[in-house]
Amino acid sequence: MKFQLPTPHQLRAGARALATIARVDGPLADSERAQLEAARDILGGAVEPPVQFDIDALEDITPAQLAAEIDDPQIRRQLLGGMIVMSFADSSIDRPEVALIAEYARAFELDDAAIHNLRRLAEGHLLRARLDILRRQWAPKKLREIAAKEGISTYWKAALGLLRRYDDPQVAARYRALGELPVGTLGRAYHQFVLDNEFSFPGERGSPPEVIVFHDMSHVLSGYGTTPEEEILVVSFSAGYSNYENYNWFMFALSQFQLGIPTAPGVPPTRGRMNPAALLRAIRRGAAMNQDLNEGWDYWDDVAKPIEDVRKRLNIPPREDP
Repeated sequence: MKFQLPTPHQLRAGARALATIARVDGPLADSERAQLEAARDILGGAVEPPVQFDIDALEDITPAQLAAEIDDPQIRRQLLGGMIVMSFADSSIDRPEVALIAEYARAFELDDAAIHNLRRLAEGHLLRARLDILRRQWAPKKLREIAAKEGISTYWKAALGLLRRYDDPQVAARYRALGELPVGTLGRAYHQFVLDNEFSFPGERGSPPEVIVFHDMSHVLSGYGTTPEEEILVVSFSAGYSNYENYNWFMFALSQFQLGIPTAPGVPPTRGRMNPAALLRAIRRGAAMNQDLNEGWDYWDDVAKPIEDVRKRLNIPPREDP
């Protein structure tokens, strides 16, 4: 996903829109204020001249006014993503918020399935929202690509993996052998990641579908862990580098770990785990990359290489923490 810094004027207008959304159902919650602070401090500190504004002084802005203030298509797309994230900030999805986001999107001449799924969540149609969010995730698309090369048995193996009933000793042996690579290589780091988190290697009885390795490699390359807070960050990082269904990445992770809706199969849901500043930094890290890891990248080509060399080639910036 391309990421473009807004101009100071665009940033102020966008902040007004985010504040308008946050206030539509009542006073700003601390979590909503934190998102506005992240936009001001991280983006405002990166533009010239640096931007500062009083969050409590931000005036409401109508969709028509916002569209007149921001006509750049890329900034519009990014701001719509920020609006979607803002709708999750207070750990609930409310109809007035969703209706206003939909109005902003229409004024921007944008439409996306994420808006329709926000509406489903607000109206309590949780199963429909979960199913649509899942089908739009990267994994089904990746499975289709693999099946086109390796045959329809790919789907059968994946289904058994979801049921934790698939095993393939040859596949498992190939992944376990990554532990024999030198320390500091991508493959050795992945092997240690699996051991440290007490996961199964692909091919072992009870392991998830092998396609999950692409997600695990995002963990390894980004340095983000597997707690709910860190899962939000690795998904935001992935949204940044992805060319596919960018908004849906946030729908997937935030419904699971911010709303507490069990969207990810087999993963315990929880609430209120989003850190807006860390999320924004993770998006920018992923967007700086020159490769979508789910399109055209084969990790087997890189497992024996030093992980720092792979990060450098993929243009992954160092992790920034507050």
